[in-house]
Amino acid sequence: MSSQHSASDISVVPGYFHRLGLAARPEDAFADWFERVLGTVRIDSGSRQVRGIPFTGGGNEEGISEESGASSEMIWLGNLPICIFAAVDDDGQLGSFVAKYGAGLHSVAWTVDDLWRTETLLRRNDIRITGVDLPGRHFFMHPADTAGLLIELTDTEFIHDPRDNPAALPQAPATSVVQGANFAWLTMAVADPTKTAEVLTGIIDSTVVDGLPRDAGQEVIDLQMNDVVIRVAKRAEGESGRDTLHSFCIAVPDLADTCQRLEAAGISIASQSDVIAWTNSAHTLGMKIQWVQASALH
Repeated sequence: MSSQHSASDISVVPGYFHRLGLAARPEDAFADWFERVLGTVRIDSGSRQVRGIPFTGGGNEEGISEESGASSEMIWLGNLPICIFAAVDDDGQLGSFVAKYGAGLHSVAWTVDDLWRTETLLRRNDIRITGVDLPGRHFFMHPADTAGLLIELTDTEFIHDPRDNPAALPQAPATSVVQGANFAWLTMAVADPTKTAEVLTGIIDSTVVDGLPRDAGQEVIDLQMNDVVIRVAKRAEGESGRDTLHSFCIAVPDLADTCQRLEAAGISIASQSDVIAWTNSAHTLGMKIQWVQASALH
């Protein structure tokens, strides 16, 4: 893991959060689950480069990325875009990822103003670049150089983005289990939060955020990267594994009511306090999901 960088070395300035990437198999039906439980919506939006140049995408006629061997489907949780990558080739990059780690959290992505200038800057600072997709106008940084966080950068944006135009966001389904759900933060589980935070802030322009709720005794550093918070949390005592994305947190207007709704829908609550709860990952397609009282974020 590289840890020699400082914010003055690279400091990529992130634009809008481009998407949280989920790795799945087609039969997992992640999009249907998110809509039924969290009230996510789909936005019929094309893409363009941030400089306003039309963009035709990087997939083939079937919408399959030949580079990753996956189809993709974009959904929105409030103002957070989530892309569900479904492996259609077991031997492709995504198929290999799912086979090794299972379905679930995969990567994060931000928009940058000048993609190829950013790539040059990163390479000159010994950040390895992988998964370059010229037609798709994106690349990944090697997670060994980014503290285990798989980061994609792109210079494409959504033509209809609710962060610019709230009217672009369709109304969430009134029948979803959870009402008023919004994204709160993404969590990495790491051995050394201080070291990981230093690596990340040395690559992506970040601000430390204080005062967000946390589990009792939990050691965390919260990093604001433009419009998304990445929580860097110390792994539980005795828990082994790699430093990687661990879970995501959903803010809800009424935590107690939300927990009751989840339980009634067969999604059990693993732990609950006045402001934070965890659901049983066995009931959430294997994903670790935390829940927080929205009013506690202010």
